[in-house]
Amino acid sequence: MKEKNKEICQKIREIRSSLKLTQSQFAEICNLSEDSIGKIERGVTVPTIETLYKIAKSLKKPVETFLPSHKEKCCNDVSDELTSLVNYLRLYTAEDIKFIHELAVKIFKRRK
Repeated sequence: MKEKNKEICQKIREIRSSLKLTQSQFAEICNLSEDSIGKIERGVTVPTIETLYKIAKSLKKPVETFLPSHKEKCCNDVSDELTSLVNYLRLYTAEDIKFIHELAVKIFKRRK
């Protein structure tokens, strides 16, 4: 499977897991079969554009949430942890992200 397709499948699994949904619950919300979700998450099949939009709409997320970001891959020194954090933050609103940023700044100021 091509690397970008693999990333899409992994993001779908990450998002489902972060929402603490079983594959069955996720499939029901997205109006897809549990078998389809399982195959997508395992990388057996790649979701079509239509399926990707269906998942995004069901979760009220922009479809870009599920797509690999070229910005993440432009610098070789970006760690896996930072990439994972960016993907995780995509699940939250701008207000939540601002709060998390402010909290992180306070934590790191105290560590100095």
